[in-house]
Amino acid sequence: MGAVGEPSIAQPRLYDYGIQTENSDIRCHVAPGTRLIFVFQTASALALDLAKYKKVPAYQPGVQYPTAEGYLVPPSDIPDIRVLRWNSNGWWSGFDEKASTSDKGAKAVAVVSTLLRSGRFPLWLSVAQESGRLEVQRGGTDILLWGRWKIQVKCDFWAGKASDGSGTGNLFLQVAELNPLRRT
Repeated sequence: MGAVGEPSIAQPRLYDYGIQTENSDIRCHVAPGTRLIFVFQTASALALDLAKYKKVPAYQPGVQYPTAEGYLVPPSDIPDIRVLRWNSNGWWSGFDEKASTSDKGAKAVAVVSTLLRSGRFPLWLSVAQESGRLEVQRGGTDILLWGRWKIQVKCDFWAGKASDGSGTGNLFLQVAELNPLRRT
């Protein structure tokens, strides 16, 4: 409650929305502040007991109350996580920490798209099998692969720890949100 004469800002209800409600196979947290990119299987994070981690609020720029809530999870606690250090093109310089969540999210997706196109993004295979077809093997192909992956990308600005010591040391695994600014 605000002081006498000051307006009071009530906290609207946050809705369950985050890692536990999304339909993804792979998650990627792009961290321009630490210049790191974290990639892991969504199921690996969901298998964690999130209740043992600190739950914290998050805020959208321009909103005075929490617009999300999530857990701070050290990357090393997520099984088989991949930490990408892609320093060749300065991708992080296009991010502004004060930009809208939509803008940061779009830039994070652009980073991941570039990594995918260049073959630098890890993709887990649930089934890889030798070709049993004689005509394929005679043509010089021993393994056939095909796949379809659903990837959720998050801009987690200061995730992890950079070599200079900056960063939170954690990933923010969101579990609730409210979108008062109606941004995508």
